[in-house]
Amino acid sequence: MSGIVDTVRPAQKKVRFPIASSIASIMVHVNFDPSSDGRVRVAADLARRFDAVLIGVAGWVPGRETGGWFANELAGTEERCEQIAAELASLGERFRKVAEGSVAKLEWKGRMRLPREVIPAEARSADIIVMGPHAAAGDIIHAFDPGTVLLAAGRPALIVPDSMIGFAGSRALIAWKDTTEARRALQGALPLLQFASHVALVEIAEDVLENTAYQHLDDIEKYLGWHGINVNVKSVLPPEKSIPDQLKATAAAGGADLIVAGAYGHTRLGEWIFGGVTREFLRGRETCCFLSN
Repeated sequence: MSGIVDTVRPAQKKVRFPIASSIASIMVHVNFDPSSDGRVRVAADLARRFDAVLIGVAGWVPGRETGGWFANELAGTEERCEQIAAELASLGERFRKVAEGSVAKLEWKGRMRLPREVIPAEARSADIIVMGPHAAAGDIIHAFDPGTVLLAAGRPALIVPDSMIGFAGSRALIAWKDTTEARRALQGALPLLQFASHVALVEIAEDVLENTAYQHLDDIEKYLGWHGINVNVKSVLPPEKSIPDQLKATAAAGGADLIVAGAYGHTRLGEWIFGGVTREFLRGRETCCFLSN
């Protein structure tokens, strides 16, 4: 008998492909700001999840501070250095107190350098940097721009809002744009995305046709699938007046607690200027943002 024979294939068991690289070390910036303990807890949650080393880092320099924690002028440079060393040791103890009990492997690096210098320098041994959206308010000497640190570190960063005290990362939104930065961010975030129970892919079609944008997302869905990560939602949105607000609203509507995005910008007279979307993510007001440049 000839003809077409319909064949019913049994459902295939999903194969979970291993990720080529995981997270072995996480570095967190520690400071005197009130949100520092919450930031350390977020980093400790991640370190426990991946059985990773947690590295605490802080920077402080002798200077003529006029307020804050060093309001009283010290007599001489040596005495000032001793005082700063004591403050760094105090930060180290605070870091250990918050992280111990949940993380088995801890390291502390307190350095007499500016935070904007010490964080990128010490990032040589970290897979991810965990930092806040800003340093201590009103501290001109020790404040730093997270975007500048991100560029100098050569490592992806998780920007943690001030109010955050723990990290789940169960609902992730990937803000896709077909750029080198977005590809690096996606690859760096693979270990985090494996723990997400819901993953949304979103592209705002600024400079591409809708069909082209969907092709991008289809390719990303396949790529994530090869790493055992399911995509639950794919969306291509027309650009609106404020793209940062559009992405924030999309993340909020989907209950996202993690945003993955590339950090985009350009140079102007030797200064790196981030675009509005990246700048909004760097502010880290509501949601943890995983960024890479």
